[in-house]
Amino acid sequence: MRVLVTGGAGFTGQHLARRLVAGGHEVTALDLLHPQVHPDPDGAVAAFPGTVTVADVADEDAWTGLASPDAVVHLAAETGTGQSMYEADRYHRVNVDGTALAGRFAQERGVPLVTASSRAVYGEGRYACPEHGTRVGGPCCDAALPVASTEDDEHRPVSVYGETKSAGERSLHALDVPVTVVRPQNVVGPGQSLHNPYTGVLAAFLAMLREGRPLTVYGDGHQTRDLVHVADVADLLAWCLEHPPEAARPRVLNCGTGVRTTLLDLARLTADGRPEDSRGPFEIAHLDVRRAGDITHACADLTHLAALGAPLPTRSTADAVADFVAHAWARPGAAAAAWDGALDELARRGLTG
Repeated sequence: MRVLVTGGAGFTGQHLARRLVAGGHEVTALDLLHPQVHPDPDGAVAAFPGTVTVADVADEDAWTGLASPDAVVHLAAETGTGQSMYEADRYHRVNVDGTALAGRFAQERGVPLVTASSRAVYGEGRYACPEHGTRVGGPCCDAALPVASTEDDEHRPVSVYGETKSAGERSLHALDVPVTVVRPQNVVGPGQSLHNPYTGVLAAFLAMLREGRPLTVYGDGHQTRDLVHVADVADLLAWCLEHPPEAARPRVLNCGTGVRTTLLDLARLTADGRPEDSRGPFEIAHLDVRRAGDITHACADLTHLAALGAPLPTRSTADAVADFVAHAWARPGAAAAAWDGALDELARRGLTG
């Protein structure tokens, strides 16, 4: 197939493109190469195994003149929960308008569309309590425990980012071409941004370790995340391309490991991944702060994925973190102060508590 990948020069896009080329497909990319994500845009273009058109997916003119592909994978997005809370127009433009334009492009050419949404659409998700039953949106009492999110769970986003990803999904409901919506959890691994202080705690931990600083954990550190290796995400996206749904309504698939990892465990895994000659004691510093849009727990239920025969993850969270650190340790990245600055910006805007 000839596959157009929006955001193809980015983290997941590069892994997917190489996976597709290895499978005999041809790839092209549509990517803005935003400097917040791409400090080395020329390097990102050179690393992509196909041609890259530099343009904004939210600009209608960007889609004119593109060669007709056999399928579209829409990955381009504004990401970062905290930043979304004060850049709402920018996030809406890219994540909602850009997704709608990707859907229109696929429909006009009669080709399947695979798009990446986010676990952020679930918000706090469901909690189960032996006394009060199941509740959506947060725990009812101390006895309530989080339940892994299923694709049928209602959308309860608590951030602008989550709201825009939810609205982006809705913009595709009326299409009459095969549509698959993939909702990744936290995607980690080699190649993720080391410069963007609004996405990914791993890059922050890495910067702190390299500078000999304590690893800053917000709250008590018992919050949980489902961290999935980017190669497993690429495998699932490729499978979705090769197995388009028959139903008229979009097919929705979770993407994760189904395993919870606390932020404290994530800090330890990051420290354990350091090269032998850089290992030593490390400290964890707790900061009593909660950022607007943050959630406490997240995890994917993969029952539907398994029932379809789609590829399940083959790498653990520990593998993903180890791969990330091994690849990133000697590479340039933002100083730890960049994450301090991002938190200060949220505080100035009244978005911390």
